Amino acid sequence: QVFYNGTWGSVCSNSMTTETVSLVCKELGCGNEGELETDSNYAKLSGTAWLDHVECGKSNSSFWQCPSAPWHPQSCDDRREEANITCNGKSEPSRHQILAVPVVPVPWEVAASSDREKIRAVGGKDGCSGRVEIWHHGTWGTLCDNAWDMQDAEVACRQLGCGPAVYALGQAAAGEGTGPMWLMECTGTELSLQDCWAQPGDSSACQHKADAAVHC
Repeated sequence: QVFYNGTWGSVCSNSMTTETVSLVCKELGCGNEGELETDSNYAKLSGTAWLDHVECGKSNSSFWQCPSAPWHPQSCDDRREEANITCNGKSEPSRHQILAVPVVPVPWEVAASSDREKIRAVGGKDGCSGRVEIWHHGTWGTLCDNAWDMQDAEVACRQLGCGPAVYALGQAAAGEGTGPMWLMECTGTELSLQDCWAQPGDSSACQHKADAAVHC
């Protein structure tokens, strides 16, 4: 299952290849290979099925980079189309397994050097707390609270020069911003948010009512 727009949902088995199954197993930390079970004894879960026709290739390093049909809560025609896989063992899991949006890494490295220094905390009592906004390609934008956590907040506070992070806040705790939204994930060791994994926020999942905030 994948987590998207606040809801866990299934992935349909249509067009699923061995490359796709292997990549899922790697990201789950369950080995490097696996099998798609076409006649599974797993219980069929009622509810949401987010993705269909996921086709990963050898060039994809993350499940969320793989092409698929558009996201839709009823992607499978039948519950029997839900993909069930068996992986071959254990391996180091990927942090990105919790992200359920197609990944298109933002080319921060092509931005002007001045862009790399521009973040701000807005709507708080001082410049060390508030809604996190980041400057990119001539525009201030906000960060989606999907996957926003203390590791991301640590990097933001470090870049702001405000010491360690105390809280990583979501749901527009410091008010709603404007402009483009970004989905971001940091390990916590980066010197700036621009060094973190990032992609444009999906319009259906990332709205300004989900703006991320920080308290340093």
